[in-house]
Amino acid sequence: MDEQTTRPYGPRFAAVAMAGGGVLYSAANAFYWAMFPDEVSETAANVDVAASALGAWRVETILFMLAHLLLLPAMAGLIVAVGRRRRLLATVGAAFVVPGLYFSAVHLWYYNAFFGALAGGGVKTDAVRPVVDALDQDPLVMASFMVWILGWLIGLLILAFGAWRAGLVSLWVPLVLTVGTVLDVVSSGLAPKLAVSALMAAGLIGLAQGLRPARPERVPVAGEADHVPGR
Repeated sequence: MDEQTTRPYGPRFAAVAMAGGGVLYSAANAFYWAMFPDEVSETAANVDVAASALGAWRVETILFMLAHLLLLPAMAGLIVAVGRRRRLLATVGAAFVVPGLYFSAVHLWYYNAFFGALAGGGVKTDAVRPVVDALDQDPLVMASFMVWILGWLIGLLILAFGAWRAGLVSLWVPLVLTVGTVLDVVSSGLAPKLAVSALMAAGLIGLAQGLRPARPERVPVAGEADHVPGR
């Protein structure tokens, strides 16, 4: 099989995964804040939050997990694409975003599934507080959390600006992702989080556009004569 025929499928898959992951991530974020608009005062209180709408809590968990599972291969494709022209940016971005996404998937699943299981079992905040406090103070747990937060936020932006520097995307893509990331960190409540969801979806879909394989140029068929209209 001709290599030039098979080669586009890698970038095409990465582009589809990036766009799909962006849509799912934004949908999960918007769905979560629509269902659970109030921030909790302590980690253990998530048991009561999950219990208030356990079905929605589990739907949101699945949406976020699917988003992360798509974003992992998508970021791998982006790393390769950026690395062809900006190797240093690709290397630094990869060092942040790959472990960040991995630990985000692990931490998210532990976090959401853990509180969902407790809520489903009728466990209340007071009962779970000693366990959750111990987890929050454990250095390995906190290290994984920091790798997730810093890796995802920093790595994504490094790769996005790297994609711009490599000529894969327009400048608006990393700028939109930067605004969405900053707004997510500093804001709370439904309205700003919906704005975050829209910005992240737009930015990740923009990255997906830069990953799409270029259409191959049409090669003239042997013996095909040039035709000039009017002659």
